[in-house]
Amino acid sequence: MKRFKLIIEYDGTNYSGWQKQDNVSTVQGTIEQALTELNKGKRIAIMGSGRTDTGVHALSQVAHFDIDTEIPARNIRLALNSKTPCDINITDCIEIDSDFHSRYDAIQREYLYKINTKYSVMNRNYTWYIKWNYDFDLLQKCAKMLIGTHDFEAFCLTSDQAKSKVCIIYKSAWKIDGNILNYSIVGNRFLHSMVRMLVGTMIYVGTGKYSLEEFKNILNKDKNRKHCFTAPARGLFLYNVNYK
Repeated sequence: MKRFKLIIEYDGTNYSGWQKQDNVSTVQGTIEQALTELNKGKRIAIMGSGRTDTGVHALSQVAHFDIDTEIPARNIRLALNSKTPCDINITDCIEIDSDFHSRYDAIQREYLYKINTKYSVMNRNYTWYIKWNYDFDLLQKCAKMLIGTHDFEAFCLTSDQAKSKVCIIYKSAWKIDGNILNYSIVGNRFLHSMVRMLVGTMIYVGTGKYSLEEFKNILNKDKNRKHCFTAPARGLFLYNVNYK
């Protein structure tokens, strides 16, 4: 058996997230079906570096799988791309050590969230359009609060089953690029809908709906804290996964 590492980009618009599920189309399920065809009908499971929700995109998702084959990695990539829809692209496939694990060996994950302040038909599936005026300095102050080690229980879905809600954030920053407002965050791990809830709530601060103190109270799980606001999935991208 050989182990291969995949680098995958995908448009999540038409998928119910990354993770394979019954009776719905997912990115993992689509790639596994292509691998099964390549493996003469014998099912092959792939393991991704992490899940992405319905409608979320990826520029560099990482996955691995095992297969008994003599097919070169380059030809596997070409074969998979010929068997998957055009909204999924295997950008790289390499043979890797058998002890490599795409999820457990990852030490940092980076997400990018894109907001458009001018409506665009072409970007409507890849940005969150907002028409409100915002204070950029307030957004940056919120972002800086997140750097370090924090319990993000208040910024995840109650259905998240992770035993610990503590994450380490190495980078958290906003950047303006014309009409596009980009938010970049790098952490050791992320909880279910965590990035979208952070973005949505920071936008609430930046547009004057919440104060900085109220944002801090949510982060600190103050008993009188306000509710988070969740940004739409379409503006979120899994940007990069780093390994040792």
